[in-house]
Amino acid sequence: MNKEMASTRSDVNGAGKESTGDTGLDERSENNGGVDNSEEGSEEDVEEYPGEALSLLEANKNVNKKENDLQVKNPKDNVKGDETQGNRSKPGLGYIGKSVGLLLGSAILCLLVAICISPPEREMKSDFDLVKVFGNGVDQLQLSFTNQTERFWKILKNRGLAHLRNNSPSQPLVFLLAAPPPAHEWVDCLATKLAEMLDPRHKRNLASIDGADEKGYPADQTKKKMDDYLKKKFLNGHRAAVIYHLELLPPPSPLLFYSYCDDQNAPRKEVAIIFTVHLPEEPSLSLSPKEAEATVEKYLSKQVWLRDDMDAVAALLSRIADTVVLMNGESSNSLKAYCS
Repeated sequence: MNKEMASTRSDVNGAGKESTGDTGLDERSENNGGVDNSEEGSEEDVEEYPGEALSLLEANKNVNKKENDLQVKNPKDNVKGDETQGNRSKPGLGYIGKSVGLLLGSAILCLLVAICISPPEREMKSDFDLVKVFGNGVDQLQLSFTNQTERFWKILKNRGLAHLRNNSPSQPLVFLLAAPPPAHEWVDCLATKLAEMLDPRHKRNLASIDGADEKGYPADQTKKKMDDYLKKKFLNGHRAAVIYHLELLPPPSPLLFYSYCDDQNAPRKEVAIIFTVHLPEEPSLSLSPKEAEATVEKYLSKQVWLRDDMDAVAALLSRIADTVVLMNGESSNSLKAYCS
C-alpha cells in the first residue's frame, strides 16, 4: 500500500508538473502572439459568477456612457469659457456707452453752469438790439436838442456805438457832460435820455445818484452809500448809471469812481456811467473846442477838489474826463415838455 501511495503521489506530482509547464508555455505563446485573454477571462467569470459579472458590465457601460456625454458637453463649455475671456479682454459696448454718456453729461453740466453765472446784463441782448436802439436814439435827440454842435453828437454817437459793438470791452463807457449856466436846465435831461437808450430795460428805474442830495453828508458815509448802491444796481442787471452834479459830492467821495471807471480793473466793464457837471461860468468863446473841454478838468481839479490828494484827483480825471462833451444852452419851448 505504501508503494501504491508513493506511486500515486508521484503520478499526481508529475501530472501537476506537466500541467504547470503547459500553462506557462501557453501564456507565453499567447502573450507573444498579442492575443488578449481578457474576453476569455470575462466569459469564464460570467460562467462562474453570472450575476456579479453582469452587474460589473452594466456599471462599466454606464461609466463609459457618462464619459462620452461629458466629452460631448465639454467643447461647448470650453467655447463659452473662451468667449468669456475674450469679452473680459475687450471693452464692451456698454462700457463705451457709459463713458460717452459721462462725457456728454459733464459737457452739458459745464454749459449750464456757465449760463447760470454769466452776467444778467448779457442776456439783455436777446431782448434789445442796443446798437440800433442807441444809434436811432441819438439821431432823435439831435432833432430835439437843436443847438448842439456836430462835434458834440459825433463824440456821443461814435463812442457809444464803439462800446456797444465790442463784445468784451476793456473798460466802461464814460461820458462827462459839462454844462455852463445856459445849459444847466438841459444837461441832466440829456444825461437821462442817453442812459435810457443805453439801458432800455430799466428805463423807468434808472440807477442814479444826485450830488445835490448828498452834499450835506460826511464823505465816508456818502462814499459807502454810493458804492453799495452801484454794486446792487449792476448786480441786478443795470447797464447804465447817471451821477448828477458830480461837483457837489462831498470830497473825497468822488474818488470812488476811479475803480468803477478804470480801464483795466473796473468791476463792470460792460456798463455806462454818465456824469454831469454844472460849470459856474461859460468857457471863453476864443477857445477851441478841445481847449474849452479842457476847462472842465481844470475846474474840478483847481476848484472843486483842490484840497484833495492831487495824485488821486489826477488819476480820477484820467478815467472820467477822457470823453468830455461841452453842452450849449437851448431855447426851444418844446424841449421843456420833452424833459419834464
